Amino acid sequence: MGTFAAAAVLTAAPAQAAPQYRADQIATTGPIAIAMNAGTRHLVSHDDAAFIKVRFENVVLGERDTITVERPDGGESRHYGPADVHDGGLWALSVEGDAAQVVLDDRPDGTTAAARVAEYSRGLTDAELDTRPVTDEPSPESICGRDDSRNAPCYKDSEPLMYDAAQSVARLIIGGEAYCTGWKAGYNRFLTNNHCFSTSAEARGTEVQFGFECVECGGGETWDPIKVNGESVLATDHTLDFTLFTVDDPEALADLPVLPIATGGAKASEKVFIPGHPAGKPRRIAADSSSEQQGSRCQVLDPSVHGRGWNTDLDYLCDTEGGSSGSPVIDRSTGKVVGLHHLGGCPNQAVRMDRVYPYIRAYLENEF
Repeated sequence: MGTFAAAAVLTAAPAQAAPQYRADQIATTGPIAIAMNAGTRHLVSHDDAAFIKVRFENVVLGERDTITVERPDGGESRHYGPADVHDGGLWALSVEGDAAQVVLDDRPDGTTAAARVAEYSRGLTDAELDTRPVTDEPSPESICGRDDSRNAPCYKDSEPLMYDAAQSVARLIIGGEAYCTGWKAGYNRFLTNNHCFSTSAEARGTEVQFGFECVECGGGETWDPIKVNGESVLATDHTLDFTLFTVDDPEALADLPVLPIATGGAKASEKVFIPGHPAGKPRRIAADSSSEQQGSRCQVLDPSVHGRGWNTDLDYLCDTEGGSSGSPVIDRSTGKVVGLHHLGGCPNQAVRMDRVYPYIRAYLENEF
């Protein structure tokens, strides 16, 4: 079973003036130096952290060697091999709670395993999340009037098609700190915004979580999400603000539905809804808006407005926040994605999927 090293415990600083985190932060990273000895278990923890995510460097693994990262109670445990290492580094998937146990297993395979814990990321507490500043507009965070979005389970019985579509939506943790939303567009094809990330190196540093939502409509306890890492960027564009990427374990997500894309464009007054992870929260759905002048359901106001480019966007009054970037805007009548949310301002805006589709069509049609 190996031995335990002295725990590397990181304790929250005494309460002083409330820290101000960036508006796009869901976690904060910090350096930590642990030279790993094979068979020795090391503990990385931080008081009251929502999760712990560990980065390794100087990693050398033979074909039989592994690094294990697990929750001390055994609730989550993952093994990483040489295929998971890129340029001598590895961002492990997060472990829920305030502690992660790491161990290096050196098997007889002709290679002496080595690794060093270089950095950790700890999820911000609810109190810390509340200190984040509101960014200047235009931004992806704009609640129009009161927040009419609801936890996804609120629609499970009343709007099952809407709830099922939301299962295709993921929370992204980027570089251990920032967050966005993404969604499944193919077996191993996922979409988010270019302003969330745009390179394969950034994709590999992005954790993709599906199923992070409340158990009940009223909030509280959450389900444990399915977690994978991003892998490669296939296509990206600044003007159309999209990134199409793959993940390292698509089979883990094989049972999740694929969202179809509307290739013909949206129309004014088209009723829409937006599932996503505003503020990095458990999955929510924006389907109604008290700011609408006609009725209460979210709808497309103008199907052709300027975004990062000329007539690249459509707009609406659905409520969004930071973290909603990359959320799909879905036609309620067809279930097809008409927009990729990326901008606030009330009305809020999404890149038109009929503009994006020609750039990604070949990757979607020739996946296998």
